[in-house]
Amino acid sequence: MNQLRGIINKKNIPGFLLTGLVGFVVYFIDNITNSNFFDGLIISLLIGIIIKNLKPDLSIFDPGAKWVGKGLLEFAVMLMGATIFLSEVLEAGATIFLVIIFAVFGGMIISYLVGHKLLGLDKKFSILVGTGNSICGNSAIAVVAPVIGASANHVSAAIGISAIIGALEILLLPLLVPALNIGDYHYGIIAGLSVYAVSQVVAASSVVSQLSASTATFVKLTRVILLGPLVILMSLFFRNEKLGSNQDSGSNFFHLLFQYVPWFVIGFILLLIFRNFEIINNSQSDLIRGISKFLFLISMVGIGLSVDVRKVVEVGPKVAVTTLSIILFLVITGISSNLIIN
Repeated sequence: MNQLRGIINKKNIPGFLLTGLVGFVVYFIDNITNSNFFDGLIISLLIGIIIKNLKPDLSIFDPGAKWVGKGLLEFAVMLMGATIFLSEVLEAGATIFLVIIFAVFGGMIISYLVGHKLLGLDKKFSILVGTGNSICGNSAIAVVAPVIGASANHVSAAIGISAIIGALEILLLPLLVPALNIGDYHYGIIAGLSVYAVSQVVAASSVVSQLSASTATFVKLTRVILLGPLVILMSLFFRNEKLGSNQDSGSNFFHLLFQYVPWFVIGFILLLIFRNFEIINNSQSDLIRGISKFLFLISMVGIGLSVDVRKVVEVGPKVAVTTLSIILFLVITGISSNLIIN
């Protein structure tokens, strides 16, 4: 109901129209170029940031932009559940799956220890950085942000700095192949585990071989699957933190579930179930994926319109160090995986 009221609220219309227009243009260009080096989420975010910081007096757009950056984003997250087919991941066997789980949650722990404990980043901020670099880049950050209540400045810094370092990986990571005499399949695992965004994974692995690209893409998509369990864990953790320890332990399970887990996470799980029982078929899933992608672009514009660049710059070096720590851990995990994966 809050999302519906957000759409019909007159104060939100200017911001909704602006973000929708920018999102449509970026979506159109993204589909025309179809390039691994054109990331629509980053472009949308940057456009919103530029508008905000060059024209900070455009307050007429603020209410709609804030609604888009939260309410519409949550709806786009829910739709993602209809785009994930679990059997494509589970066919690979248990060993590689266990390596990926270790890498993902190990990366989250590294981000928390280095970012929050060592460098003093806000806890929510360090979780965002860990999520983006351990799972699936911009989309993961966008999904987790509303669950943990992260700010627009945190989202912007986590996406921007991590994406820049991820782009550098495209150039540097293939150098490991001749330096360490790594095989194509093994390199695919390393790239799939450690590179930030899906498009960057494809770019960093396809320069080596088709086998590397196929392996890296599979590993990366497996990391994406783990976003679901992570969102549920984060949702429970931060709801418990907010409610404190006075919650009645004898409360009904379903009451607690709906109290702790946001509506869009429940919707995500339901759509995931529908997809995997093929209630949602391939063509419907592709259509929903396109709609979700478009809504994410609009949401990124809304988030950008709430970003103060000065605050992002202040935390830049700490985010960079945290990101590099996560990537180093993931690369080492990928290299070591050759010992247990044939």
